[in-house]
Amino acid sequence: MTNESVFEKAGRLFFTRQRIKSLEGELSIAGISMPADSFAGYMSINVLVITAFLTLLVILYRPLNEPLSGLLKSYIGLPQILPLVVVVLAFIVTYLATLMLLSTYLLMKADDRRDRLESVLPDFLTLVSSNINAGMTLDQAMWYSAKPEFGLLSQEVKGVIKGSFSGESLENALDTLGSRFDSRVFKRTILLLKQASKSGGELTNVLEQTADDVRNTSTMKKEIAASLVLYEIFVLFAAIVGTPFLFAVASKLIQVFEKLSPQLGGGSLPTGGGMISSFSGIKVGQAVISSSDFFWFTLPTMFVTALISSFIVSVIRTGTKNQGMKYFPFVLGLTYLVYWLVGQGIEGIFSTIA
Repeated sequence: MTNESVFEKAGRLFFTRQRIKSLEGELSIAGISMPADSFAGYMSINVLVITAFLTLLVILYRPLNEPLSGLLKSYIGLPQILPLVVVVLAFIVTYLATLMLLSTYLLMKADDRRDRLESVLPDFLTLVSSNINAGMTLDQAMWYSAKPEFGLLSQEVKGVIKGSFSGESLENALDTLGSRFDSRVFKRTILLLKQASKSGGELTNVLEQTADDVRNTSTMKKEIAASLVLYEIFVLFAAIVGTPFLFAVASKLIQVFEKLSPQLGGGSLPTGGGMISSFSGIKVGQAVISSSDFFWFTLPTMFVTALISSFIVSVIRTGTKNQGMKYFPFVLGLTYLVYWLVGQGIEGIFSTIA
C-alpha cells in the first residue's frame, strides 16, 4: 500500500465527494498540483496529528492546564468529569484552529498568485497584441509572449496553451487558464478574448484596451490604499496600544479594590482633612469581578480585537480580508506585549509608591 493510497482513502473517509470536488478547484487556484482526495487525506491526517499533540500539551503543561481547569470548575458541578471536559474542549479548540490555519494557507496562496498575475498582466497583454499585429494567431501570440520575466503567468500560459497545439480547442484552453487564478480581472479578460475570437473582432484593440483598464484599476487601488492610511494607523493603534493599555489599567484597578475591600470590611473610606473628606460616606464593598476572571476575559477579547483589526487592515491594503491572517500574528503578538509591558510598568509604579 503506497502513501498516496493511504491519503486517498483517508480523504474519502473524512470528506464527501462534493467537498473533494470543491477542494479540487481551490487547489487549482492555489497552484497545488496534487489530487484533491490525496490532499484531503494528507490534510486530515496532519490536522489530527497536530491536534492530538497540542491537546497533550494543554493537558500535561500545568501553566495551561491549571488555569483552564480552574476556569471550568465554576461552570461544572461534577469534579470527576472535569478532566474529560478539559480534554474534549482542548481537542475541539485545537482542531478548529489547525483546520482554520490550513484553510487560511490555501486562501493566502491563492491571493498571492492573483497579485503576481495582475502585476504583470498589462505588459503581457500588450505583448500579445504586438505579436498578433505581427501576423500570429492568438495561441501562438500567447505562447511567444510567455517570457521568463512574467514569472508565474508565463508558466501557466505555456502549460495550458501547449494543449491547444496538440488538438485541444483554444476555448477550452482559455477556460482552463482562467480557472487557475482567483482573479475577476483575468476571468473578464479571458471572456473578452473568447468573445472577440468568436465574433471576429479586432483582438489587438481588445487586448490594448484591457491592458489599459488593468493598469488603471491597479493604480486606483494603490491610490485608495494610500488615502486610507490614516484609518489603517487608527485601527492598528486601537488594537495594539489602546485596547491592551486600557485592559492593563483596569486590571490593576480591580486588584487595588480586591486589596482594599477586606481591609475596609465593606465600610466607608476613612476621612481626613483636605481632598479625601469629600469622599466620606462612600461604601467599599466586595469586588463584583475578580482580577483572575478579568484576566481571562481580556485574553480572548484582545485576540478577537487583533483578528478583526487584521482583517480591516487587509481590506484597506489589498481589497480582500484573506490577507488578514498574514498580519494577525504580528498584531496579536504586539497586543499581548503592550499588555504585559503596561502591566509591569503600573506594577512598578505602585511598588515604588507603597
